[in-house]
Amino acid sequence: MALSNVQKFNWDKFFSKATSPEVRRRVNIIRGKANEVAVNAAKYGKEPAPIDFAAYKNKLRFTGSAVATLENAYKSQQLPTYTATLPAFEIKKRAMVAAVTKNIAELAAMDLKDLNAQLEEFETIRITKDTSVGEVSDRFPQIAAEVESEIKHHQWVGK
Repeated sequence: MALSNVQKFNWDKFFSKATSPEVRRRVNIIRGKANEVAVNAAKYGKEPAPIDFAAYKNKLRFTGSAVATLENAYKSQQLPTYTATLPAFEIKKRAMVAAVTKNIAELAAMDLKDLNAQLEEFETIRITKDTSVGEVSDRFPQIAAEVESEIKHHQWVGK
């Protein structure tokens, strides 16, 4: 499952978000390692084809007994099997990191929702070429009062 996620990962989308040359270099290194893992998994992930000892006995007539000896040695070998187990501490640590990461993502989503609401509010009160003087006066009452005072006292030129 993890290997299929590595193979399906959208590196171009991830790479487009990296702006710094140092970050791009490191992403390329990780991308190369991921490709290397995928290639090695495809190469070594399946059982090798069985050796046809009978064909070699016929081809190598003068060493047929040597082929029989090699066959017996090959079949009697028990290859080690490898399994990966994590200590309980590491499992607990990974679960805690995943929980914290999930919490951070939820908080970021809430912040994004609040920021989008603020952006919509700012867009509704944005000053454009179509904004009327009344709308500007409503938005900035101190400036409107100052302008009215200057008009009332005939202060047409700056102080």
